[in-house]
Amino acid sequence: MKRRQFLASSAFVGLSVTLNSKENNKTEDGLSFVVLDEVLQLLFPKTKNMPSAKEFNAIGFLKEVSSHNSFDKDDKELLFQGARDFNDTFPEFLSSNKDKKLSFIQSANGSSYGQEWLNKVIYYGIEAMLSDPIYGGNVNEIAWKSLGHETGKPQPKQKYARRVI
Repeated sequence: MKRRQFLASSAFVGLSVTLNSKENNKTEDGLSFVVLDEVLQLLFPKTKNMPSAKEFNAIGFLKEVSSHNSFDKDDKELLFQGARDFNDTFPEFLSSNKDKKLSFIQSANGSSYGQEWLNKVIYYGIEAMLSDPIYGGNVNEIAWKSLGHETGKPQPKQKYARRVI
């Protein structure tokens, strides 16, 4: 797909999302998680010093935190609708080889909508990598250990703070 086609498609998708926001509020479908997981794997590959998105459980973290009522609703909409839009724009993404998948991600980054979506995916990928393991990411403190980070004490004993009156 050429850049001009992607930009036109992205503009149309963005408009349709706005016009059909009630119908598109189905934010937690399986396809979105599959696409997000694959994109996270490509954006956070295993390196000599750092674990991969799969190793630090980025998608598990995203499933955990996005299901909590404190998760930002706009972020949730962007992440999951963006994943569906990405899949609609690049329907062969999931069945392609690594190099082709990376080229689709580069193409997506060429539009403001695609760039905003990828920035949000990266943001939550970094959060998954560096958060306390209680939230589902950074399994066994793998990323902290890779960075030589010493955790603060005490660590959280429950996932989310409760409101104190």
